[in-house]
Amino acid sequence: MEPFYMRQDTSIPYFSLKEWEEKFPHLVVGMSARDIHSKEDPDRWNYALHVGEDPGRVVQNREQLLSQLRFPVSSWTCANQVHGTHVHVVDQSERGRGKESQETAIPATDGLITGEEDVLLSSFYADCVPLLFYSPEADIVGVAHAGWRGTVGEIGRRMVEAMESKGASAKTILAAIAPSIGGCCYEVDEKVAHPLLEVLPDASSEVLRPVQPGKWKLDLRQANRQLLMRAGLQPENIIVTKWCTSCHPELFHSHRRDQGKTGRMVAFIGKRKGRGRHG
Repeated sequence: MEPFYMRQDTSIPYFSLKEWEEKFPHLVVGMSARDIHSKEDPDRWNYALHVGEDPGRVVQNREQLLSQLRFPVSSWTCANQVHGTHVHVVDQSERGRGKESQETAIPATDGLITGEEDVLLSSFYADCVPLLFYSPEADIVGVAHAGWRGTVGEIGRRMVEAMESKGASAKTILAAIAPSIGGCCYEVDEKVAHPLLEVLPDASSEVLRPVQPGKWKLDLRQANRQLLMRAGLQPENIIVTKWCTSCHPELFHSHRRDQGKTGRMVAFIGKRKGRGRHG
């Protein structure tokens, strides 16, 4: 069963991770979508400030999503993503960084974790892989942006190590791999395939499938899944979506499909204040 489901009871299109939200009612976790109902303005719901859109409109989009999620406007916290592997621990003093401008965002960071309440960690995507994390024992949440560079750099492992440094155990950390480009649509050459094989030398055809000399189809979601297991996560604790962002223009922005002329979805995770980890 697909773990990410489109909410039908909201005015703003987004996917929820039902399994986690039902088990841990204080969590809010999901990913935004395009507006499937608007033929005139399908890119209405863009959440990133760096794609040339009116900043005021982007901030308004963020505030409307926060209202839908029942989070305070001041909770939106994000970083300037650089396709790297740096992981930053967000404390209460950094709540709201990047909410209204890139200048105030956490610099040069692709992974965020926090144990604070009322901090909505957010990260932006248009094909790259969103990695979402939760440690039930330490009550820590996290989100990481894993393109091919971040995947090869093992940002997933770095997230696990950062969470362990805050009291989590790899064996009980939960991870969810959210909608991203699939192996059906992501063709790469030696520039990507060879570095991947260095960190996953036994990558199966499920991860990297040759299609012609010097060309492969790469499933970054499965690559991240295997790397997370190597980092100590249990297979049963890793959820993987079946949604491909390139295959579904009605639901997702896709940098590759739309040749760079597209908006960005946001993947998000946070803990509502005062609910406690068991509701």
